Amino acid sequence: MKRVVLLTAVILVLTGCSGLKNIQDLSYIVAIGVDYDEAEEEFTIYLQGLNFSNVAKQEGTRSSEPIPNLIGVSKGKTINLAVGKLYKKSKPTLFYGHIKSVVVTESVLQHTFDDVLEVFGRNRSLRPNLLIFSTNEKLDEVFAAKGLYDYPPIYTVLLTEENHESLREEIGGTSLMRFRREYNEPMGAAMLPIISIDRHTWKGDDTNASLMISGLDLFQHGAYQGKVSGEKAIFTNWLNSSKSKINYDLYIDGDLVAVFYMTAGSLKKSFHGAEKDPEFDLKLNVQAELVEIIKSTSYDRLKEALGTSIEKDIRDLYEFGIREKTDLLHVGDGYYRRHPKRYKELKNHYAFFLDSKSLQGTDVNVKISNFNTYNYEKEKKFD
Repeated sequence: MKRVVLLTAVILVLTGCSGLKNIQDLSYIVAIGVDYDEAEEEFTIYLQGLNFSNVAKQEGTRSSEPIPNLIGVSKGKTINLAVGKLYKKSKPTLFYGHIKSVVVTESVLQHTFDDVLEVFGRNRSLRPNLLIFSTNEKLDEVFAAKGLYDYPPIYTVLLTEENHESLREEIGGTSLMRFRREYNEPMGAAMLPIISIDRHTWKGDDTNASLMISGLDLFQHGAYQGKVSGEKAIFTNWLNSSKSKINYDLYIDGDLVAVFYMTAGSLKKSFHGAEKDPEFDLKLNVQAELVEIIKSTSYDRLKEALGTSIEKDIRDLYEFGIREKTDLLHVGDGYYRRHPKRYKELKNHYAFFLDSKSLQGTDVNVKISNFNTYNYEKEKKFD
């Protein structure tokens, strides 16, 4: 009797697994793009699909044949309706459990961004560390881009995990969970990385289109405020991320004198005064490595000039944020938690709580930790 019961249990377990599919018999959706047509009030959904052969690779070998990169396109009045149409028309079966990224267009940002955030935020089948980006490019071209040497799209910045190793001269991705938290905060800015296509850096037999993060879309208290791009975006990311590292060109009296490689600690804000309007100071500790000397300069002047230059860049970035009505340095995050009563008064009287007078002082403490064989070691000992 015991044997019959045991056999019956085994059969039930095996029956429960009979609906499972082999991994090579599924089409893995790794990214989803969302566009919006305001005139038609209709979404266009792009799915980036990979077969198992795109992901798996045999040890010590690499396929000599190009692996197909499929892009599904569908339209619908809602995101779920559009995705449902693609699901019905796709064999092998689509599998959504490995979606890593969502990319939205500028049209979505301007017209229906809150609705899109809610759709993806409520979907319990998606990962909490799902990355989110915006783009001004065509979504099918973004999803068609591969890694260098024809590597599959999983090697592009679009599908790189948020917590990967320290970024050098890059802007990292941001998770949907983190972005929504910052997006809904009463103070402080939310920043959405912008994906662009670089068609000029790498050349080969064919055009090598690669993906890069070229800037940040800016939001203040749930409202779209514009964007910051280029070197200013990299500097913004560097100040707000302890994982970021940058090369920094130092100019004295208009002449390029040195290049540094720098990391920064957390940007510290100290608030003071009992006034209704916030006043604060900033303090930043910087670790710098001397990469190259272009023009002979004494150690003392080099160090002083580097600190002064970084302070100026911080103030310039702050003033840019004031013009854009955006708290790029996340000053408000600490302010409304430390002074909730004064924050409530500000919220009732001002559309934006910072001005040029709010930033009282900046203190940048520079430590040059490596001189790359340049003869500054003796001078350093007398710091």
